Amino acid sequence: MAAWTGEFRTAQDSYGVLREYPCGKPSITPDHCHTISDVSDSPYLALPPSFSTSQLFAATRASTQALLSNPFAPFENATTYRLMDWFYRPSMTKSIAEINALVKDVIFASDFNPEDLLGFDATKEHARMDKYREAQTDSSIDPTPFSYEDGWLSGFVDLPLPCDRFKFSSEIEAPTFKVDFHYRKITQVIRSALAELRAERFHTFPFKAYWQSSPDKPEERVYSEMYTGDFWNSEYEKIRDTTRSGEFSDFEIFIVALLIWSDSTSLAQFGNAELWPIYLYIGNQSKYERAKPNSLTSHHLAYLPKVIIIFYICIIGH
Repeated sequence: MAAWTGEFRTAQDSYGVLREYPCGKPSITPDHCHTISDVSDSPYLALPPSFSTSQLFAATRASTQALLSNPFAPFENATTYRLMDWFYRPSMTKSIAEINALVKDVIFASDFNPEDLLGFDATKEHARMDKYREAQTDSSIDPTPFSYEDGWLSGFVDLPLPCDRFKFSSEIEAPTFKVDFHYRKITQVIRSALAELRAERFHTFPFKAYWQSSPDKPEERVYSEMYTGDFWNSEYEKIRDTTRSGEFSDFEIFIVALLIWSDSTSLAQFGNAELWPIYLYIGNQSKYERAKPNSLTSHHLAYLPKVIIIFYICIIGH
């Protein structure tokens, strides 16, 4: 429940930095969730407990597939599922963290049975997965058993084309070129991002940071993150003022910042096959964590094909 109180200022930390929350004391400070492993990748550090993909799969599928004889479909058993789940995890290379995940989340899982792997063939399991995906005729249903509410949809857009030497009364009469693309609903992407474990480190309460080198020196404003800027703070206060009364007065409100980016991505080591993915980042996450490639903070929103039209001949009356 939201408690609209006055300005709240924290004590200075060891660096002489304090925070000022214009809208009152926050109900949660995500910095408490940070550990030394968040800023260091030393293999000699104990890893914090994480909510693995296998646990997420079990939690989300339990209610909908409890009556099914095999909740790990399309795979035949939990052991094969866990092994393939570990393989499908997004990782450019298998790091020390991935090896630890293999041991803890797969080998030592309570339902992992090595005897189920007798005659195991990765190529066969890949074919099983491809067949399962092809069998999904409804594009609104997520065809991948390893993800949670992140199904992709198919769509198209008609691009009006230029036609030299011909004039049309409106753009509707111009010839078009159909471009197919794949996308996810942006609201679904936001829900998926907020449901992840890393969301506990999102800053939902904006603040202003100040630094004071010594008690006899004036405070200096520190600009570091989006949620410490004046714009975010002012917009938050506007939304807060509109919810002081009414049916949402008992809810705690916050802003979700969406950072959308796109660039051309090569799909092959040789050749010129390219695609334009559209990425979405959550601005509530610290840039020091969001900018780390191994943090996996990029949410794919759409895939657009690269359209190159060399020439187009318009013939009317034929």
